[in-house]
Amino acid sequence: MKNKFKVVFNYEFKKLVKSGGYIIATILGPFLIIAIMGISAFAGASASNMNSDKPVHIAFVAAEKTNATYAVRDTLIAIGWQVEEASSTDGLDARVFADELDGYCVAGADNSYSWYSDDTGNMGLTSTLESIISESVINARLIDAGIDPALVHQLSEQTTLKTFKLSKEATDAEETDEGSEFLIKLLVPLCFAMLIYMSLLLYGQMIGRSVVTEKSSKIVDVLLSSVRSQDLLLGKLLGVGAGGLIQYSIWMLFGFIGIKVTNMLNINLSLPFMNFVWLAVFFLLGFVLYGLGYAAIGAACEDEQHMGELSYPLVIGLIVPIIFISNISQNPHSTFAVILSEIPLTSPMIMLTRMLQGGVPMWQLVLSIVILIVSIWGMIKFSARIFRVGIMQSGKNFGFKDMKLWLTFKE
Repeated sequence: MKNKFKVVFNYEFKKLVKSGGYIIATILGPFLIIAIMGISAFAGASASNMNSDKPVHIAFVAAEKTNATYAVRDTLIAIGWQVEEASSTDGLDARVFADELDGYCVAGADNSYSWYSDDTGNMGLTSTLESIISESVINARLIDAGIDPALVHQLSEQTTLKTFKLSKEATDAEETDEGSEFLIKLLVPLCFAMLIYMSLLLYGQMIGRSVVTEKSSKIVDVLLSSVRSQDLLLGKLLGVGAGGLIQYSIWMLFGFIGIKVTNMLNINLSLPFMNFVWLAVFFLLGFVLYGLGYAAIGAACEDEQHMGELSYPLVIGLIVPIIFISNISQNPHSTFAVILSEIPLTSPMIMLTRMLQGGVPMWQLVLSIVILIVSIWGMIKFSARIFRVGIMQSGKNFGFKDMKLWLTFKE
């Protein structure tokens, strides 16, 4: 039996590692994830400047000229905005709808200001306008009170806070940039979680599709004539898992090279080696759990469409951590984060994220791993029975009720 299991293992492993998609994902996967996150961050940061090549063109209506209105107008012109002075709002709506104006600002009594536009969702424009109006009105009030605005700003200027990172290895604390530290604290867990998400979803569906294809094409009938269903299930699972571990090893190598390059460029990106160890550990545990689940579901399906419908509990278990990953990265010790890190379907990504942030109590880590291992043991029993019965059933798409019935079948 060991030789037959080895044949299935070798077949699944070679089929995976020789595929073009696997080779491309292995080489380009980390770069694609970093590129996607970089593009998203850049797009978010520059959303307010999407039309920076086109100057903002507005009309400014001030029935009563004051120091504040003059200051607002002059400041807007100084930053490059095209400002037209108007005595009333007549005809301005039509010019906005004709794209001749981005909008118009109306200065009312008691230093109240109103903004009219057909695109009030442009936060970059409205926040800039609001900031200039607020500062101009404050300066005007200070001048009217006989107070020098420059002196007030000098006295109320904020003091910068320098941040120093303590290290057990170094005696002197190293000064850091809190902005970049926050970015790394947010992006590194997101990057690792995305790797887990993509690989678990990809490899799990790969196992499920393989079972569905062999079942629908009747190849499985030939296979089961010489191979036990348990050997077929474990051969598929471990063959694909071995390919995944090789892929992760290559990604880790890329990660170490990337860290060395960033250090050479004087960019402080220090990722402890244990972070990569936890990445491999939780990938392996998550892969076995999800792989067994997809194999059982695939055995109950006649086509991939039905497999997608039945696999929604597994997909939800992968999507939930991605939805909350940003919040958990900033609050890794919240009750919500602790609960999700102990639930088997969500713990691979959530506990990994918490471990990357540090400070996770040992009992929580041990409990999470123990629950995962116990869940895997239960899933082996469950999936083996479902796989053994369902792989030979055909003629219709089966559901969860049928799976429940198969569990009662005697050997």
